[in-house]
Amino acid sequence: MLEHPEVAAVVVATPVVTHHSLVKAALLAGKDVLVEKPICYRAAEAQELVDLAHECGRILMCGHIFMFNAGIRKLREYIEHGTLGRIYYMAATRTNLGPLRTDVNGLYDLGSHDVSIFHYLLQSRPLEAAAWGEAFLQHDIEDVTFGCLEYPGRILCHMHTSWLNPRKERTLVVVGDQKMAVWDDTSPLEAIRLYDKGLMQKPHYDSFGQFQLVLRDADVLIPKLKAEEPLKLQCQHFLECVEHRRQPLTGGTFARDVVFTLEALQRSLHKGGARQRVDITPHALEPQVHRQAS
Repeated sequence: MLEHPEVAAVVVATPVVTHHSLVKAALLAGKDVLVEKPICYRAAEAQELVDLAHECGRILMCGHIFMFNAGIRKLREYIEHGTLGRIYYMAATRTNLGPLRTDVNGLYDLGSHDVSIFHYLLQSRPLEAAAWGEAFLQHDIEDVTFGCLEYPGRILCHMHTSWLNPRKERTLVVVGDQKMAVWDDTSPLEAIRLYDKGLMQKPHYDSFGQFQLVLRDADVLIPKLKAEEPLKLQCQHFLECVEHRRQPLTGGTFARDVVFTLEALQRSLHKGGARQRVDITPHALEPQVHRQAS
């Protein structure tokens, strides 16, 4: 297939541990590539693919599908326009009963979605990461994880991922000093709720004893979102980038940064929750041995 002259682009939707070799082969064959998330298991592998795509003049895109979700895009609009004010923190929950995977753990499977969402909404990488988790169902493959990320500006992000939960949840809470928002992907008709809630200082007081914070509890807005299939939008975006030779929204560099963050979370998980720096340095790009697919 890769040698066929009429094949201009390929999609790689295979186990994560095979991504690096398949994408590399496609790029070397002169094909543009859309690869499922995460782009690779290791950041060093991802960086190699980013460099190779640049050298070969090929489009490299990763399937971080929630960048094409109407609710997530609305949250980005709120943050960009200052609707929520200064962002304090975000809290994501992504749980279900299964399906279990054997090539990666719950952090790489489910957490890659939330990390990509945090990166997209905040337009930055975290500074530090910490994570806790446990492998209850399969040896050495964590099915439940709790991760914390600190972004520039003292913005905290928390994520709970699990294959071992009675309820399917896909939610994100974004708290700002002006307003708060909740995204619920399991409720497509009311995916976003914008809360005019918060705390504010009492405007006038005569003494320290009178100083207090007062609650603001006003309206809840449910914006109407355009009903579009994110997977369709993602595929259209890839084809447009291929045709017009544009860099994708979720290109190789974006996808690599997600893997850097996942690696830091994984290191912390193996070190009992110790905080880890999320930095792109030569030592951070050293190849590491990854788990083989079962």
